[in-house]
Formats: sequence, structure tokens, C-alpha cells
Amino acid sequence: MDKVIGLDLGTNSIGWAIVCRNDDLSYSLLDKGVNIFQAGVAYDKSGEKPAVQERTAARASRRLYSRRRLRKIQLLKILVAQRMCPYISDEELNNWKFHKKYPVSDDFMFWQKTDETTGKNPYHDRYRCLTEALDLNCQADRYSLGRALYHIAQRRGFLSNRKESTRESDGAVVTGIQDITKDIKNAGCEYLGEYFYKIYGSGQKIRTRYTSRIEHYKKEFDAICAKQSLDESLKEQLEKAIFYQRPLKSQKGLVGKCTFEKNKSRCPISHPRYEEFRMLAFINNIRGENLFRQQFSPFE
Repeated sequence: MDKVIGLDLGTNSIGWAIVCRNDDLSYSLLDKGVNIFQAGVAYDKSGEKPAVQERTAARASRRLYSRRRLRKIQLLKILVAQRMCPYISDEELNNWKFHKKYPVSDDFMFWQKTDETTGKNPYHDRYRCLTEALDLNCQADRYSLGRALYHIAQRRGFLSNRKESTRESDGAVVTGIQDITKDIKNAGCEYLGEYFYKIYGSGQKIRTRYTSRIEHYKKEFDAICAKQSLDESLKEQLEKAIFYQRPLKSQKGLVGKCTFEKNKSRCPISHPRYEEFRMLAFINNIRGENLFRQQFSPFE
């Protein structure tokens, strides 16, 4: 009398049953059951998706906002030192950095406030910095230059982190960048801030368009620095605060240890030796399965 177990594997459950094979080749049920667990996938209107996708997306958003906040804080430190924005103490900036308490002093809020009645908006400041040589001995003009640079730091455009060129030109991002470049030329403008100021208030979209960090914002930043005759060392500080992007983190720490040699890391999947191992393991599994079928089959 032999016992045979049968399994029904599902996405979030495993059904099982144990039967007994009698001497007359009949079967009798000994026990059965089902184990239910959380599914490995989630569902929405578009179909299946990984269960961790929402958590991963939320984490990526938190990191994006955190790094943008650090970039603004670093730029504000430079602007405060250069009297290009109202004074903000280190304590206020640290509260924003570590406790997410945004500086709300009256002078700072007025500096970045938009006033449609007087035409006060960051696009106007960017346009002035591109077309006029401001009097930097005048505090109002220094504030205007600082506001333009702070606005560029808030929206610094798209930069791909790919190490090699791909067919990315077919994507919506690059297509959108090419379209706005054409619109800038067709409008008779040379820089992005100049074009945005021209269409500001006309009903055309500004915030929802794809822009390039190098082709648009970096080009405008260099033009502003040249027009305002900024010191080279100051330009380097501003450029690092606005456009610096840290390199991708190494993923070596995520590689597990070898099953057989515990003090060594696993071989990369891309390694030729691993490809050879996988090929031999697949062939070995086929041979083992055929040998098992020849020697024993519980349902014969």
C-alpha cells in the first residue's frame, strides 16, 4: 500500500490531497486541505502588476522629493551668502532638511511669491536675467537674479542616466523635448526661460511639458551667468548646487553568498561560467526526469 500526495498550485493557494493506492490498484482518499496565502501579484484596471510596485513607486517619490529638498537647501545657502535672497538662518534650513519644516519668514515668502497684478513671477526674472545686465549693487536686482536661479533649481529638466544610446528617441520624453525645442525656435527665442515668459499667461501649458537639463536649463544657466558677468568660482558653486546628480549606487551589496562556498559571492548571471552551469543543469534535469519516469510512476 503506497501513499501518494497531489498538489494544486495556485497564485495565492496550494490545494493538497493524500490518497492511498490499494493492492487492487484502486485509490482511497486519506486527507485533503488547502493553504491560502497572500498573492504575489496585485490587480488593477489594467490587469496584473507586482505586489510591491506601489511600495517601490512611493519610495522612489520620497527619494526624489528628499534630493530636491537637499538641492534647494544647498542653493539657498549660496544665495544667502551672496545676498541674492532674503536671509534664512542655518537653523531654519536644518529644520527643513531634517524635520521638513519649510522656512516661512515673511521676507522669504514674499521673495518667491508671484503677483500677477505687478507682473512679478519667476519667468519674468529669468527673462530679465537673460536679456538685461542687472545692476548687482541694487538689492532688488540681486533678488531677481537669485529668484531666477532658484526657479531653475526647482525645475531642472530631464537627464537620462543611461550609459549608452538606445532607441530612446522613440519615447514620449525625448519626443516632447524635441517638440519644445522646435517651439522655442518658431517663437523667435533662444532660451527656454525667454520662451516661457513669452507664452506665460497666454493659456498655453508650461508645467506639463518635457524639457532637457542640458539642452534647455544648462544652456540658459550658462547664458545668465555670462550676461550677469558672474565670477567663475561662484558659477561653479551654483552649477554644482543646481545640476549635480550623484552617480548610481553600486548594487554589489545585494548579491547573495554562494550555496557551496559561503565566504564568496554568487556568480553573476551574465558570466559565461553561469551560462554553462545553467545549460548543464537543464540537461541534467531532463535526464533525471526521464530516468525517474522509467523506474517509477505512481499512477501506473
